[in-house]
Amino acid sequence: MSLLRPSNRRIPKVDGDVIGEFDPDAGEVVLFAEDAEASGATELQPNPAAEAHLNMQSGWLEEYRSKGLLCLGGQSSSGWLREGLLEGVQSELGIMLASGMLSDLHTQLASVRSDRVVYLQLQPEADGESEGAGGDLLDAVACPPCCLEVVRLLEGLAHVLDRHLDLGLRRPQRCMAACYESGAFYTAHRDNEHDSTTGQWKNSRLMTAIFYVNAPSWPAESGVQDDAASHRTSSVQPVDVFPAGGRVVLFDSRRLLHEVLPTSEKRLALSIWFVSAPSES
Repeated sequence: MSLLRPSNRRIPKVDGDVIGEFDPDAGEVVLFAEDAEASGATELQPNPAAEAHLNMQSGWLEEYRSKGLLCLGGQSSSGWLREGLLEGVQSELGIMLASGMLSDLHTQLASVRSDRVVYLQLQPEADGESEGAGGDLLDAVACPPCCLEVVRLLEGLAHVLDRHLDLGLRRPQRCMAACYESGAFYTAHRDNEHDSTTGQWKNSRLMTAIFYVNAPSWPAESGVQDDAASHRTSSVQPVDVFPAGGRVVLFDSRRLLHEVLPTSEKRLALSIWFVSAPSES
């Protein structure tokens, strides 16, 4: 099943509250007032290793300011990570894949995207509020330690950009792991869109951060992020990004059009959307 489409078009939570409604014209679920990412979002925390890595790059601040896009690392790009971290994340996601925790129950049509995902909770739930995978649209499972360490690095990178550009970023309670099997795709989209009808943004996302969990040397014959790999972005000119393991991409969630193109290799990634304060979303 590739589309979450309840017969009554209402999307319930475990406790029975309604959080959204399926829009047949848009082919997706429209969430109501609750924003699962913005709810409980916290202030960004610095990360010395992430800041040191960013400061080793040249022109990174102007790159993000002008294009809304920053790519860190190339082929064999995992050298900035502590030894064994990439392999640890690969192992954790491999276990989740093998146990069937990643689901294709998207809010979008199968013609829009064909990946499988699982949401990872970044902080412990209160007693009695633990959630399971696969039942509810907003379900999440506990984030395993290596994945959490990567999220802290991404948070540290976002913290530096926020400090320089005053973006007003906050860290959500959840991130997402995704698997694109050979041939899987996600059509061109933005992670946050302006609703011309209401004059408001559709969600609270301000910055998208992606960490690729593949082999550090992505084989060129498997395709690029645009023609056959992970994400194609649209800034001034299209940018092709190879999803080499350890590579990080950060971009403006409201500004950048991007897509995931089919390749001959399976791709894994961790994504997190840094959000605005509730009054700004």
